[in-house]
Amino acid sequence: MWFLILFLDLSLGQIDAAPPGQSRVIGGYKCEKNSQPWQVALYSFSKYLCGGVLIDPSWVITAAHCSSNNYQVWLGRNNLLEDEPFAQHRLVSQSFPHPDYKPFLMRNHTRKPGDDHSNDLMLLHLSQPADITDGVKVIDLPTEEPKVGSTCLASGWGSTKPLIWEFPDDLQCVNIHLLSNEKCIKAYKEKVTDLMLCAGELEGGKDTCTTLGFLPYGSDVSWEGRILELVLFLLIDLASGTGLSTPHSL
Repeated sequence: MWFLILFLDLSLGQIDAAPPGQSRVIGGYKCEKNSQPWQVALYSFSKYLCGGVLIDPSWVITAAHCSSNNYQVWLGRNNLLEDEPFAQHRLVSQSFPHPDYKPFLMRNHTRKPGDDHSNDLMLLHLSQPADITDGVKVIDLPTEEPKVGSTCLASGWGSTKPLIWEFPDDLQCVNIHLLSNEKCIKAYKEKVTDLMLCAGELEGGKDTCTTLGFLPYGSDVSWEGRILELVLFLLIDLASGTGLSTPHSL
């Protein structure tokens, strides 16, 4: 079962938030090289677009809002600029966005009752299967729902600064905790569904978020070595009164 992850930097009050856009990985650390061998860097032509996860040698899962007419897929990368021994380049033969995803919610749109950001998922079929190596591996799929209080790991190349865009070349990791959905319901005015999980740090300072910006990025989230979701949907920084929303990956 795939989930949408809601991230909270909890302090006080309830605020509005924007839909997914460009992302951040805040309060994290440089991932150990090849520690996330399923991490995918997805490009639109030559411009970095989103993160993704290799779930089969021929399949990548990413966010449905990460759409492009020309996908370039890089596997086995830790640094976006360096030539790395495990890096593999692939093209995409077909894309399959979730049929119930509502792309119009990414644009200025008058919401109807029941509109939410669920099903922001897309499968990409690679034109050639990935070669499984020490630096490129398939992540396990979940066999059970994660429990409140569990620690998850998010990875991605989102901005590392909370108020400015400062994007790292090296893959970043951050540990976050699952919270009860009631925490998100109290803090988030938009609809929270059963397909969403609430996550964040009660003390703040460590989170993954995005605001409206340029091209979106999806962080990848794993729990006990299994993928939960690559779409980190929402972080609410209540201390500063800023609403930030995201997909990178998990």
